[in-house]
Amino acid sequence: MTDDVWQPYADEPLLTPEMTLGPHAVHPMDLKRLGNYLSALLEVRRAPIHVNVAFNAVYFGYDLSKGGYVGGPLDLDAFPVVAFGKAADALPVGAMVNIATGSEPLFAEVIYKEGKHDLLNDDGTLPSWISGAPVGATGPGEASDTGTPARTERLVIDVDAFGQGLSTTTSQLDRLRRRGKWLDAYGHLVLTATYASPSDAKLDDVTCYARYLLTRGRNQLLSAAAPAPLSMLLIETAGEEQLAIALTGIQRTLAAVLASAEELRTWRGYTFTRRSLARRLHDQGPLGGADMSSIAVQLSRSAVPSCVSRWRSNPSPAYTAIGPRLREVNGARESLAGLGYAEAVCHANAIISDYACRETNEETGLLSGNVHLRLDDPWEGGGVWRAEHPTSDYLAVDVTEPLGLGWLATLPEPDLIVDRHHENDPVDLSVTDSQISWTQPLRLSHMLDRHTPLPDRVVSHIRAAGLDSARMRLLLTHDGRELDPSETVQCVQTRLAGKPRLEGIDWPIEFFPGILLTYTWSYGAGVLRATTTLLDYPVTVDGKQIEHRYAPGILTREAAPGLDRRGKAATLAQRCACRKCRPCRSSGVVVLVEDAAQTWVSADVELTGLSLRGDRHRQWL
Repeated sequence: MTDDVWQPYADEPLLTPEMTLGPHAVHPMDLKRLGNYLSALLEVRRAPIHVNVAFNAVYFGYDLSKGGYVGGPLDLDAFPVVAFGKAADALPVGAMVNIATGSEPLFAEVIYKEGKHDLLNDDGTLPSWISGAPVGATGPGEASDTGTPARTERLVIDVDAFGQGLSTTTSQLDRLRRRGKWLDAYGHLVLTATYASPSDAKLDDVTCYARYLLTRGRNQLLSAAAPAPLSMLLIETAGEEQLAIALTGIQRTLAAVLASAEELRTWRGYTFTRRSLARRLHDQGPLGGADMSSIAVQLSRSAVPSCVSRWRSNPSPAYTAIGPRLREVNGARESLAGLGYAEAVCHANAIISDYACRETNEETGLLSGNVHLRLDDPWEGGGVWRAEHPTSDYLAVDVTEPLGLGWLATLPEPDLIVDRHHENDPVDLSVTDSQISWTQPLRLSHMLDRHTPLPDRVVSHIRAAGLDSARMRLLLTHDGRELDPSETVQCVQTRLAGKPRLEGIDWPIEFFPGILLTYTWSYGAGVLRATTTLLDYPVTVDGKQIEHRYAPGILTREAAPGLDRRGKAATLAQRCACRKCRPCRSSGVVVLVEDAAQTWVSADVELTGLSLRGDRHRQWL
């Protein structure tokens, strides 16, 4: 650790007001300073760092030289009290807790968590329907959207997070593990997590923690003793909405810095150093490179039958959870104790994903033995991998995108239909057995409100996948053009109540009202892709060259002369004039009855581009 790495309360705060707006607004020197600290943090803490834990470190002041949170913003007595094996309100990664031990309090920070379903077998095998199942599912295709769902969770905790004075000695921790009363045999906290609603149970880790800090952890978040409290980063009149936006902006900034560091690698929100992964690959002991490579190969072979029978149909896909599989390795117990488990799981998933991509035959898209290996559930048991033989319908989908196929296979199959109705816009939608694609135009209102509507049939599948109110990644591609990296990959929010939509989209300045976007979503995936399409030949509309496919009617109504591509230069009267027009013809021409045109012209509305076409009509060119 170098001398110039940030020290809380001794140096200027790492957080700046610009960071509340996201990484694009931050000065490069501030991003570099933040990155240096986070890289040093990973070296010191001996475990993968989640975005939520990174937030804790920079916001509450984790002192690298002293090894803990040693400042004044944390009230240890206010931490929620939890007990091993008992029911408790669900805790997100990053939460700070007081574990009931019957004697001295045990303070800890949650640095990792996963599902621990009762039907997970010791060797990692599990009933296929569990893979991707929503919280509260009781059997194949059996899930409820009401009530307060609960599930068993494994929480990896850091009991040394609050400085040397509060550290638990190794002997004390070993005693707690041996008794199995307050921690399990691996020193982890296992409890029954209860969620307030099914929608809360579907939130991603980052969103869940933001909500936690704004509610149960509010006093902790608003502590004036933090190195740079939000009250200092925002104006005095900032309200609840601004507070939530600022918190999300800081999380986005941290995620971007962690993802951009060359010396770091990220798996599903957890970041670790490439150096730690290299050490494991070169290690010849338990859970070293040989063991990890063997597990990857065994996963791929799990779907291949040991013998072939002429009476037997194609074998079913095999599902294996990584956490239990690692515990099966001879001599691995000590390596998986405490924080070591989180690192081993993240390393294993990274190695398996590399294997699934690197060893794939370019012609067939399959691994040796005609097997397709992909992540199916990122949560349960440290991650569930799906092996399918002798081929697969999902070869074109990124193997690290969890589709939840185990659960989806228990649901009624979708009909193959074309749905063309949504918001009176032309929507072409097709449904296959692996993904949904639809094409719809971008409206001016979508650009100004930073959203896109979702067709009804798409909504039903997103809801079935448990992604209501979830955060997803939107991957934007502008055919023939290169977008800014911050626009290419965006974090958006699904809202299925009321008018279903995706919210929080920063539409590129190159997009214009009427441009057609083709969306593609694979069942259960947390990623949605959207792309524009170049025309065979550019066309000129109102003196402007249009190079991409577009909806003529919308372009005419919403990109009136005098408007820039975001509509900001249009006067209110101009926009009203466009919206009072009768529906466009298929050619994109808006027809105005002469009397209506005279009314608008007499009201001093400047309708540049009107020309006479006949005795009774004017046309908008």
